[in-house]
Amino acid sequence: MPPLDGVHVLDLSMLLPGPLCTQILRDLGARITKIEPPSPGDYMAHWPPMVGPVAATYFAVNRGKEITSLNLKDDADRQRFYELAKSADVVVEGFRPGVIDKLGIGYETLARLNPRIVVCSISGYGQDGPYVLRGGHDMNYQALAGVLSISGGGKHPPNPPLQVADTAAGSYAAAMLILAALLERQRTGQGRHIDVSMSEQLLPLMTPMYASAQAEERDPLSDGELLSGGAPCYRLYRTADGRTISIGALEPKFWQALVDAIGLPRLAERNHLVGPQAAETTAELAQVMATKTRDEWAAIFAAVDACVEPVLTFSEVRQHPHWQARKSFEAVPTPDGRTLHLPKMPGSLAGFDGARPS
Repeated sequence: MPPLDGVHVLDLSMLLPGPLCTQILRDLGARITKIEPPSPGDYMAHWPPMVGPVAATYFAVNRGKEITSLNLKDDADRQRFYELAKSADVVVEGFRPGVIDKLGIGYETLARLNPRIVVCSISGYGQDGPYVLRGGHDMNYQALAGVLSISGGGKHPPNPPLQVADTAAGSYAAAMLILAALLERQRTGQGRHIDVSMSEQLLPLMTPMYASAQAEERDPLSDGELLSGGAPCYRLYRTADGRTISIGALEPKFWQALVDAIGLPRLAERNHLVGPQAAETTAELAQVMATKTRDEWAAIFAAVDACVEPVLTFSEVRQHPHWQARKSFEAVPTPDGRTLHLPKMPGSLAGFDGARPS
């Protein structure tokens, strides 16, 4: 029996953070009823590429859920929601702060109907503070939390390729706090209102960086730091075929193994972290790494414990023997008869019986 068997979640959220959270809960065995407004419903369902009637992105984080439509501004539909909420365990919502109260479905209202209910509100900047009603997207959240200040400078700073705030809020923050609230409810018999700020969830991810910055009494640079290209032992290098290899040889034993494997043992005693010799050492490594293709280096380092890995494309990741051995991707049939190989959610990775997306 999966751990969340018998738990019923009403998902009022759209786009990514809330649906990702409830997909994780679904894969842990919860029953998810996703409630969308009348046409057009969840915006993400209509963004190409499509897999039949819905978008691939929407399908990926809404599998195995019961999808229904309610107009919460309509009295009759609101009453239907109240009936669902009376026996539900969790409500997940992603409206701007204050909207659920205006709709008549705020936590205080739902708690009168069902004192055990847990309501999780996911918003850009949280349920209070001067930015409470401010709109935003993942890039804005990363900017406000300081992530983009250390993600690379230059003439054209790169756009962040991953929605870190959205995924952090939906996975470790919202899902974790919901599970904690359900455990708390076992002791107290009472639910609670959870406030998850997408932008705020980035800050704990950078706790070591904030500690180091304050200890050194300076802001970190967008490049030139230990983890942002300033150290030759921790950066990306171009290979002979124009592809990329990653080197993460931070510890002395890994650095020793690296320089031995590439034929530069004389670099073993050189300060390979950030320092006066860093640029010179980086240049030497870059020259050597450019003498072989990415796959040639990967073959060499397959037997060398030096924290060196090829940079893979998405299609290569799915074919990689490690992920295949781990069964980290799951073949999921789509509404239009195709098959998508999707990463398994944390619940299914844990191997709970019955916790598999349909």
